[in-house]
Amino acid sequence: MTKWIMFSCIIVACLLGAGVLFQDISVRQSEMASQAHAGPQLKFIASNFQFDQAEYKVKAGEKVTVSLLNKEGLHAMEIVGLNVKLDGTTKSAEVTFDKPGTYEVHCILPCGTGHANMKSTLIVS
Repeated sequence: MTKWIMFSCIIVACLLGAGVLFQDISVRQSEMASQAHAGPQLKFIASNFQFDQAEYKVKAGEKVTVSLLNKEGLHAMEIVGLNVKLDGTTKSAEVTFDKPGTYEVHCILPCGTGHANMKSTLIVS
């Protein structure tokens, strides 16, 4: 009797795991499809105390979808001087960078000991 109960539990666990796996794949596919139609993208990937690039570049006058992906830890970011802030609730925004220049990008959510050094640069040319 216990063998049948254990067997049933394993089957249920496998079915639940497969359901979660395929649900996640469907969500990811819909995200990729929406990104394909979105146009130019500027993606900031944040991990513990650093962004994935020291410098990002965009063209002046171009409408760009700016997004933040937290790869490791919990972060929020601001592009100083351009009124662009992204966090856990606002993960992306469409922005037209009108003024050429160099702008500082930094984490605005205290994320640990290296928070003060979590900076990058955006160059609008």
